[in-house]
Amino acid sequence: MAALHIAVWRHAYRGLIEQPLLDQLESSHSAQRWERTVTAVQSGKSGNTVLAAFVDAEPVGIIEVGPAQDEDAPRPTEVRSLNVAGRWHGKGVAQALMQEAVGDADAYLWVLRGNERAIVFYRKLGFELDDTERYDDVWRCYDQRMQRPSAAS
Repeated sequence: MAALHIAVWRHAYRGLIEQPLLDQLESSHSAQRWERTVTAVQSGKSGNTVLAAFVDAEPVGIIEVGPAQDEDAPRPTEVRSLNVAGRWHGKGVAQALMQEAVGDADAYLWVLRGNERAIVFYRKLGFELDDTERYDDVWRCYDQRMQRPSAAS
């Protein structure tokens, strides 16, 4: 999962995040992050859901969804991470992960400003930019918030 995460970031964020920051991504750090995340999910303490998609035992996508973390969260559920290997873009993997993890629920997420491919994808699922941005000190970039009401709203 760590290798997938790093490969997706290096591909998807090239030109959007400073290259030296992408170059310094390490498998061991990413593996520790995912191990902590999955352990918290398995313990039931986080309230999060983590799902992975595999093709022939190879991980091709991963999603993490959980209760809203932001104090001013516009929706109760946050899509925290969605990563799909580049060669699987447009093949339904991301949509299947979103459907399984979020369904038609009220949800929001943060997307890297300038990540047009992701914005177009999320719009197809009913998310819209809400003009809220935040600066990420670690990655030295801006994130934009997208949200959608449930289908029942």
